[in-house]
Amino acid sequence: MKKTIILLLLIVAANAGFTMGNGINTPQDSSMVYDFPEQMAHFPGNADAMDIFIRKNLYYPPKLKAAGIQGKVYIQFIVEKDGSISNVTVRRGCKNDELDQEAVNVIKKMPNWTPGTMRGKKVRVKQTVPVSFTL
Repeated sequence: MKKTIILLLLIVAANAGFTMGNGINTPQDSSMVYDFPEQMAHFPGNADAMDIFIRKNLYYPPKLKAAGIQGKVYIQFIVEKDGSISNVTVRRGCKNDELDQEAVNVIKKMPNWTPGTMRGKKVRVKQTVPVSFTL
């Protein structure tokens, strides 16, 4: 009798493990952020349009400009499913907090992007954009 119960429990446990699924029919987590979706998120227009936007909207503090301080700041953010930008952070700064903050500010001013897609559905996508402060 004990052997039958143990065998039955092993069969049930093994079956439960197999019925967990392989993830094919599991709904996708809507909070997942992709680094490389099938279709990347992109700025409206093209890369040149983004460069023009950044140059037009970037504030270069006059005292830093006069002091000859230059640098490149890499800003990371998430393009949401609706194209809005969230979680804007400095990925790699230029050793000047003011320039780092100005780079964050210009990215926050951007219009909505065209969201990325995965299997035909809009997804959240991580992006990194360089912002240059040059004289």
